[in-house]
Amino acid sequence: MMLFVLIGMVGLTGCSAFKSQRKMDMAPFSENTGILFAEAAKVSTPFEFKHLRPYLDIPEYQELGEKAKPLLIAVRGVVYYSNQVVAINNSKLSDKDKNKHLARYISDVIESSRVRQISDTSALGEVSVDSVLQDIRDAKTYLGGIAAAGPLVNAIVVAIQSGLDEFQQKTVPALITGFDREIEADVAVTRANYSDLKSLQARSMRAANLFYMGRMGDPASLQKLLEEDPSVRDLLPSPEKATAKQMDATEQYLIERLHKIDEVIHQLDYDLASYNAKRDELDAWRLSVGEKVKVARNAMMVWAQSHRNLGNGIPVPPLIDVQGLTGSVVGTAKKAVF
Repeated sequence: MMLFVLIGMVGLTGCSAFKSQRKMDMAPFSENTGILFAEAAKVSTPFEFKHLRPYLDIPEYQELGEKAKPLLIAVRGVVYYSNQVVAINNSKLSDKDKNKHLARYISDVIESSRVRQISDTSALGEVSVDSVLQDIRDAKTYLGGIAAAGPLVNAIVVAIQSGLDEFQQKTVPALITGFDREIEADVAVTRANYSDLKSLQARSMRAANLFYMGRMGDPASLQKLLEEDPSVRDLLPSPEKATAKQMDATEQYLIERLHKIDEVIHQLDYDLASYNAKRDELDAWRLSVGEKVKVARNAMMVWAQSHRNLGNGIPVPPLIDVQGLTGSVVGTAKKAVF
């Protein structure tokens, strides 16, 4: 009988006796903060322009810099806040004082990083900043203060994501169009000359082929040569009565003309190589910006989840996959920038 009583007591009290309590698990958040710092450094590293450097004074590039600046500052602000969350936790302050500092630091992020300026549709407009800051200060525990900061953290992330969307969908394409315009303007004359020379080269090759067919016993080819290339008529007035001397002179003229055309075309090879180098660099920049936006977007989403887990006292392992998130862009993101 006593055994059944004990089993019943366990059944009645098990939910409360074995229920896990919310507790601070700073280790995963601290690790994520370190990785976030590394990601922010990659995103902030300037792209090393070489071939497109002459175009960096165009309005579209200046506008891109203005659009990128608040985004970069906002990401750095998130890193700053995260570092402070860890530092406060490690301090010997009371929970009340910890929450006062926490409220001040997240307020600093909102103001100094100019999150409000990132996008006109910023979610901060839907959040009462002062009210949330007061909730953080009034929280009974530091864990409660972190949880109370959730609405502001979510709003900051939404604002940054919105800013990244605008940057990727409007600002970057506008600069690509600007670079296209400048590249094509610089190469327009050269391209026209190159096209004309290639056409002349093709006609000269045909003239040489007709001449050699005529020399091999096809008078009709020589007549066609005179019709298509009147410049030969001075050297070869009559295909039917052409002398060996006239044929040799015509051959020499056609060979020299092909040689001169080839020389001029090769002189334009440098311009063609420069054009291709500019195009390749533009593609590399576009891809690197896409990778950096992806890194920033993923980092913000993972950071928000990590912060939410911290506030909820969920003891989960680090959420950022170093190999998956950073490994794929280690070759490009370290050289890339907005």
